[in-house]
Amino acid sequence: MRKIESFMVGLFLGAIPVLFCFLIACLIHIVLFEEKAIPMWVLSGPGVGILIDAVFLKRWIKKAYQLSNKVLAAIYIFYSVGVLGFCMGVPILNFGVGVIAGIYTARKLYYIKPGKEVCVQSIKKTAVFSAAVMMAMCCLTGSWALVGGMVGARFESSVLSFTFTVPIIVGMVLTGGLLLCLLQYWLTSKAAKITLKSCGDSSLEFDVKDAGE
Repeated sequence: MRKIESFMVGLFLGAIPVLFCFLIACLIHIVLFEEKAIPMWVLSGPGVGILIDAVFLKRWIKKAYQLSNKVLAAIYIFYSVGVLGFCMGVPILNFGVGVIAGIYTARKLYYIKPGKEVCVQSIKKTAVFSAAVMMAMCCLTGSWALVGGMVGARFESSVLSFTFTVPIIVGMVLTGGLLLCLLQYWLTSKAAKITLKSCGDSSLEFDVKDAGE
């Protein structure tokens, strides 16, 4: 694994315990205390995450391409929910998570060299999973809209005006979610194939149509 690749993998994996511990510290504060201001002790959460990285990160980097599918799925969902919250419920950065998953899958295939058929199936599975998670994020956004009181709100523009109702919100989530899922599928598979081609290993090259584009 190249140094720049090790750095990027370490950055991606190392951020998980830091963010997770910070969220746990914030959750404990919200549940146990009534103060709205976040106290300084909450910042100890990232500190714990950094300590975890100091002990385990090098080992994680070495085994980055040996992680089980369950662990990879958990990591993907963790980042998907995180970027969805960061974007205030708009799943724009979720496309980036799918692209990273495609790149990771391609690099993993490059190292294990399983053959063209396995490459095609692996890329398809990764793309399908990323699309399914995108739909789940869209449903989560729709749930936030329903619970957050968007029902009854008015949308006004020079072209269109309407009131948000439950059927309208559900229809927007399903229609928009389907389009986003298709785009997520394409981006993930495309990122994987571009990465494989850039590796320069002719034994892993295959026709674009093989991966479902």
